[in-house]
Amino acid sequence: MSDNPTLVLVSLIVFAFVISRLLHRYAERVALVSGIEYAVVGVLIGPLMPWDLVTAETLQSLDLLVTLLLGLLGFMVGLRAREALSRFEDFLAGSVSALLVALSVSVVTLTLIQWVQPIHFQDPAPLLDIPVWTDGVRLYGLWASKDAVWLALSLGAAAAIASTTAIESAVERWRAEGPPVNLLRDMAIAGQVMAILLFGLALAGDRAVEAAGGYGLSLVEWALLTAAAGAITGMMFTIFIGGAEDDLRLYLAAIGVVIFAAGIGAALGVSPLFVNLIAGLTVAATSAHGQRLRLNLDRMGRPIAILLLVFAGIAWRPVTGWLWLIPAAYLVTRVGARLLASRFAVSTFVHGTEFRRVGGGLIGQGSLAAAIALSYAQGHPDRGHIMLTAVLVPMVLTDLFAVRTLRRVLANAGAIRPRAVVHVEAQDPPQEPTP
Repeated sequence: MSDNPTLVLVSLIVFAFVISRLLHRYAERVALVSGIEYAVVGVLIGPLMPWDLVTAETLQSLDLLVTLLLGLLGFMVGLRAREALSRFEDFLAGSVSALLVALSVSVVTLTLIQWVQPIHFQDPAPLLDIPVWTDGVRLYGLWASKDAVWLALSLGAAAAIASTTAIESAVERWRAEGPPVNLLRDMAIAGQVMAILLFGLALAGDRAVEAAGGYGLSLVEWALLTAAAGAITGMMFTIFIGGAEDDLRLYLAAIGVVIFAAGIGAALGVSPLFVNLIAGLTVAATSAHGQRLRLNLDRMGRPIAILLLVFAGIAWRPVTGWLWLIPAAYLVTRVGARLLASRFAVSTFVHGTEFRRVGGGLIGQGSLAAAIALSYAQGHPDRGHIMLTAVLVPMVLTDLFAVRTLRRVLANAGAIRPRAVVHVEAQDPPQEPTP
């Protein structure tokens, strides 16, 4: 089977659709709402296992499929952002909270990466080299090598993500409703948008440094070039689709835009997530069919998420030694920063609400975090195992308590309505008519 990529591809697609139906309710009962169980399945069928069902070479042969899935996920996040932007205060709070979480995780992991791997101190052209203090023998300062910075910023981007799947499951399972649900949903979507933008910035910076000699473009110029390519692609969709009312034509046009944008991302050396996010935002802002397209593509969301999680599990290989400190620091820093930053952001930017302790409802992570880790691993095979371990292992641990904390947040906010108790009064038996 591992020698036949087509058979592997078909089997994985069938697996995605079948398992999404069979395990959906079971996963909710055992509190695995982010889908990390599918990544575990990926590990079990991947090259780490002795039965060798899917080899690393087979996964590499499916890179085009992974790129398409990443592009579709980024496009759907862009389409969803329009509704969240309509409640700008909520969106702003989510964006600020996500940025604070990303910055905290990036700084902590950058320090650990360079401490655990001293080879980064041999970078001949670091991004940061500021002398701070000397004791007469040694000079101490702030040092940041290029590779370590882009890896740490990518980890920060993944940490900024909160699962919208968990919130939607809570709405369905506990009949949660009201402003608290909207606030959590909008903050989660805003965090996803900011995470992809940060991840795109990290990859653009990586690419800009490599291409500086050939093109002479700075980090900002390279990022703007990539964003402009995504916006132009989104405008092409709006112009091409016109006044079409056919869902099939919308599907085909959307897939074409995603493939085109993903190709641009590959050519520019950035993730298809980033380019397609910009394309999705453009379509949502300019096309009259944006809302209908979002509803149609949402039906594909769960199979896409399952496939990406399975691929992330297949690509994962564990780190060794002191490198395990990085996922541990990622977990602790992310949870702590999420709790503090979310409360600060809501208190500062959302007016007219006493619902401020929202961080516990944003602990769970979804498939987008795994997608960012997988996308990074695609372009950086030598450091991809660090990224995948630092993201996937904490996801397993946070899933153990993320659902309970989400339910507690919604209950404290009064968003979970108590079910009415219906009393059925006993009725007297019908009396026979008197003769």
